[in-house]
Amino acid sequence: MRSLGPRMEVAVAMTILGVGAAVVAAMHLTWPEPELPVMAYSVSGGEVTELEAFEITDVSGGAVELTPGSEGVRVVRLSNPNSVDIVVLTLQAEPGQPLDAAQHRVPGCPSSVLTVAPMAEPVTIPPSGSVEVEMVVQIAHDVPSACTDLVFPLTYSGRAARA
Repeated sequence: MRSLGPRMEVAVAMTILGVGAAVVAAMHLTWPEPELPVMAYSVSGGEVTELEAFEITDVSGGAVELTPGSEGVRVVRLSNPNSVDIVVLTLQAEPGQPLDAAQHRVPGCPSSVLTVAPMAEPVTIPPSGSVEVEMVVQIAHDVPSACTDLVFPLTYSGRAARA
């Protein structure tokens, strides 16, 4: 390969840099303006506020005694610890593995024999307030004999949003 000489090498380098600068300037002039990001939070009075989780309390008292094919009701209190109205959009309860009098699991009785209907409609809860809702509990028609006199634990969960 032939050497161009020091002056020619400088001239070639300056040309490459000039073309590169022109390409960068042209790209910059044709790039679209950046879009503003979508807000993932709300600002109220200059402060960012996040909602605290609402509280779920089963206030029915003792266990509801059910016979095969029957239904009962659990009363559940939903409390709003926030300083704004919230809407509880969903509330459901998942039956757990039933327990005997000694609080031991009973494998011969599946948790699927008990179902809890989810809350029918959303409810609004005022700031620092609470509401009570009813949830329908149903027991299957064909309950194994191992399920007699057992208690099914319920795990409640739900979703809420700012009203």
